[in-house]
Amino acid sequence: MWRIIVNALLFDIAWPLCVLVDSVAVIVAFTLANLFIHLRIVADKPNEWLWVGTIWLCGASMDTLVFSSGVLVNDDGSPFPPAWLLLLWANFAMALRYSMFFLQKSAWLAVVLGGAFGPFSYWTGAWLNGTVEFSEPVILSVSVLVILWALFLPFTTWLSRRRIFSEVQDA
Repeated sequence: MWRIIVNALLFDIAWPLCVLVDSVAVIVAFTLANLFIHLRIVADKPNEWLWVGTIWLCGASMDTLVFSSGVLVNDDGSPFPPAWLLLLWANFAMALRYSMFFLQKSAWLAVVLGGAFGPFSYWTGAWLNGTVEFSEPVILSVSVLVILWALFLPFTTWLSRRRIFSEVQDA
C-alpha cells in the first residue's frame, strides 16, 4: 500500500509541475528523480524500466500524431509536442500500474475514464500552460482525443498484464 501512496504523491506533484513550470531543466530533474525513486523503491516488477519506456514511447508517438495532424497546436508552430508534455508521459507511465492500478480491473472502466479524463487532462494542461491550443472546431479536436484515449488506456492496461512487463524473462 505504501508504494501506491508514494507513487500517487509523486504523480500529484509531477502533473502540475510539468504543466506549470517553465523550466524544462526543472521538469527533467524531477522526472529523473521520480524515475530513480520509482525503479528503486516503488516498482516491484523486474521489467519496470521496459514498461516505463514502452508507455512513454506509445504516449509520445500518440501526441506526435495529435500535434502533427493539427488536433493540438503549439504556440510556436512546431508539429511536435512540447517538452513538458513529453516529460509528463514518463511520469504518467510510472503512475499507471501503481496509483492507477484500479484501471486493471475493467477494460470498460479504462475506456470510460480514458475517454473522459484523457481529453480533460489535455484541456486543463493547455489552459494552465498556455503553450498548447485545441484546433478549430474544438469539438472535433476533443472528439479525436476522446476516441484516442478510449482506445489508449484499455490498450495500456491490457499491455500491463503481458508477461514481458511482469516477469523476468528466461535467458
